[in-house]
Amino acid sequence: MMATQSTLSLQRFFSQTIAPRVALFHNGQPLSGQEVISRSLKLATAINQYDAQNWGLFCDDASHFIICLLALMASGKTICLPANNQPGTLADLSEHATMLLTDSHGHGFTGQSVQLHSLNSPVKPTLTELELSRSSLIFFTSGSSGAPKAIHKRLWQLENEINAQEQTWGERLKDSVILACVAHQHIYGVLFRVLWPLLAHRPVDTHQYQYPESLLAAIAQHNRVAVIASPAQLERLPAELNWSACHHRVAALFSSGAPLKQRFAAESQRCFSTLPVEILGSTETGGVAWRQQHSINGSSNAWQPLPQVKVKLNDQGLLVVFSPWLDHPETGCAMGDQAEIYRDQSFDLKGRADQIVKIEGKRVSLPEMTRRLTAHPLITQAVLIVIDGGRQQIGAIAVLTEEGLAQLNRNGRLHTTRLLKQALSQYFETVTLPRKWRFVSNIPVNTQGKLIHSELANLFNAGETA
Repeated sequence: MMATQSTLSLQRFFSQTIAPRVALFHNGQPLSGQEVISRSLKLATAINQYDAQNWGLFCDDASHFIICLLALMASGKTICLPANNQPGTLADLSEHATMLLTDSHGHGFTGQSVQLHSLNSPVKPTLTELELSRSSLIFFTSGSSGAPKAIHKRLWQLENEINAQEQTWGERLKDSVILACVAHQHIYGVLFRVLWPLLAHRPVDTHQYQYPESLLAAIAQHNRVAVIASPAQLERLPAELNWSACHHRVAALFSSGAPLKQRFAAESQRCFSTLPVEILGSTETGGVAWRQQHSINGSSNAWQPLPQVKVKLNDQGLLVVFSPWLDHPETGCAMGDQAEIYRDQSFDLKGRADQIVKIEGKRVSLPEMTRRLTAHPLITQAVLIVIDGGRQQIGAIAVLTEEGLAQLNRNGRLHTTRLLKQALSQYFETVTLPRKWRFVSNIPVNTQGKLIHSELANLFNAGETA
């Protein structure tokens, strides 16, 4: 399917003369759009010396990531974006890519790993060599079967969504500098932190602001900014900081990854002097809807579909999305969310219907984590549940093997849980790992063999953590 005629596109980005415009701020130093294009095309000529079509891409440095991403797109490559560079994750990536381009390490990757600094080409790049129409991206998301699911996105799909976001928020953003608190490796980061601002000629600060103090200092350096954040970050804004320093400088504050609780939306408004714009979507669907949670009595906090997005409920009461950036826009894509839809197409969510959960704003498949855990030689059975004690965390209930029991008796509970966490950390980020552990002789089930969730939850009432 061809992209609809749009204001913003990668072809136009590469072909327009934008030399005077700042595209990136890297360590405070500006880099023009023309320099970004020149470096990308130069790298593309080096990439084209390899026959491989499928390339993995992981860069710690966001400016490196941007140049590499554009270069691989210009070369017409299929770009596989792992969520992290843990050895287990890169081992799984090997099933989808034969080359890995990185500024870090390739531990675990079984194909050929290429360091960015080692790639160069004596051939002068030209715009006539662009192969954008052949390029696509593969993102990895937690599948309901427990295995990471590869989601393919053509560039026209990303461009169509970018234009919908620009139609909604472009006038508000104008020439804002983009400041990000989130990583660049997932679809939210790729769209909001990289491609959308680049195509709209908005400068991108390539630093990832993980601490409110550094973000506040960065906001003070510019007249107008847009902040790309997550709920996990907006739920930890220190009240004692001098937030008045950034008032009237923040044109927009975006949040995605999980619905933001209303009290944190209000707290974010107090700090940034603007309500967060929450973006609802998934790797499969892309962006679906947005909302701003007003605390005024009688105001609607329902989700509003993005331009050209339609929603309906299927027979199971799950939200089905139709948009111009789906593989098959007329067929739609069912989400794992139950919802209530109103006459104007706005809607409220009524809870998840699957076992994909959000921990610290990061999507985690409980089936996948369970599968990884039960593959460990110390574990014979395991069940994972989400414990909501003000902040959601994962609790693990496990039945140990004979080897596991021997390990527990010999070295103790703390050492045993550390071994298990270490194994899981090959595939999952540290903040998502189980915080509470219970070792039992049997997993509690009823007479039909189904889990007794009340008994599972009661196992954690003691509050012990590991």
